[in-house]
Amino acid sequence: MVASRSLVLSTAMAALALLVTATPAAAQGQGQGQGQGQGPTQNRGQGDSAAVTSLPPALRAAMLSGNPQQVTQAINTLAGGNPQRAAELAGAVVTAAEQLVNVNPQAAIKSAAAAVETVRSTTVQSTAPQATETVLTTAARIFVSPPVQRVAPEEAAAVASAAMQVASTTGSPAIVANVAAQAVATAERIVATNPAAAVQIASAATQAVQATQVLQSSPTQALTVATTAARIIVNPDAQRVAPQAVATIATSVAQTVTNPAVYQVSPQTAIQVMANAFAAATSQAVVTAAPQTVQVVTQVLNQASTSQTLAQSNQTNAAQVNAITAGQVPANPQVTAQGQGQQTTGTTQTTQTNTQTNQTTTQTATTNQNTTTTPIEVPTVVFTSSPS
Repeated sequence: MVASRSLVLSTAMAALALLVTATPAAAQGQGQGQGQGQGPTQNRGQGDSAAVTSLPPALRAAMLSGNPQQVTQAINTLAGGNPQRAAELAGAVVTAAEQLVNVNPQAAIKSAAAAVETVRSTTVQSTAPQATETVLTTAARIFVSPPVQRVAPEEAAAVASAAMQVASTTGSPAIVANVAAQAVATAERIVATNPAAAVQIASAATQAVQATQVLQSSPTQALTVATTAARIIVNPDAQRVAPQAVATIATSVAQTVTNPAVYQVSPQTAIQVMANAFAAATSQAVVTAAPQTVQVVTQVLNQASTSQTLAQSNQTNAAQVNAITAGQVPANPQVTAQGQGQQTTGTTQTTQTNTQTNQTTTQTATTNQNTTTTPIEVPTVVFTSSPS
């Protein structure tokens, strides 16, 4: 499992490098103009930010240059090898970057990238764990923000991937779960334009939330990650360009949603995730690239169908899961970002509303037992770092 996760994270880092190098400079310049209504990154609105003006002059200049390497260099120079100081400077940068989201999203995401890179250091993390978490949670708010997603989706995905990798090394299940949920949401937004990168980020996210501590302490976020990833893996382009990664995700999400703590959050969402996982595993592209996947996923589902623990949360669990492995439950590739889609099963499905976790599903029972199920979508609520 450790070797598998290391391979996934290494692959995600490669995807991150591709994303960064693939973004044309001309497109970046255009995005900066769109974000501000003007061209240069130092244009109108930036001087109004107290967080920006309070930065040391060299760091402020580097940040407004829109060059993340210059920001990183300025942080390292000002920190002088002091990890505590480096964490503080990274926190100041990402705080200022968040204030630039609406006026200069390009500068905001580039500065967030530099801040995340700073706290990647294990020395910084161990010396300033709270500052590290603050950087990651603030960066997550930046890369999922609409202005950044509109102007720089590829760079947002790159920062999402980096933040998720760093979160996985912090030892904080809450941070891992939150950042993974935001990262996979960002991945879904680029699946149409860069399916390979989207799949790699989703793969790393699903692996991250499989840690026992995450499943037990943050089952809602784990289900959110699995649900979003399950929508990605039934995308034909994702299956075509990265069938082996899709195979890995199919296994991961099936294992995640059959965990009792995750399953009970919303049994019907878990059932749909299983259906998508099975559909992905049995797709031609995946069968050709990773033929063993269908056997692995089927075994996970067979175990789930006989689980008395899952049956306590959903009395029709066995019938529904058996219908999936019998090929009677299609995938739901029509699910939109708003969580709309239709699934037809051979049994009546009862959906649950969980107001405590702000997840809403809609129950529609008809005489022919067709059910419309609304999967959990990644929340857009603003979250903060957990206490150290």
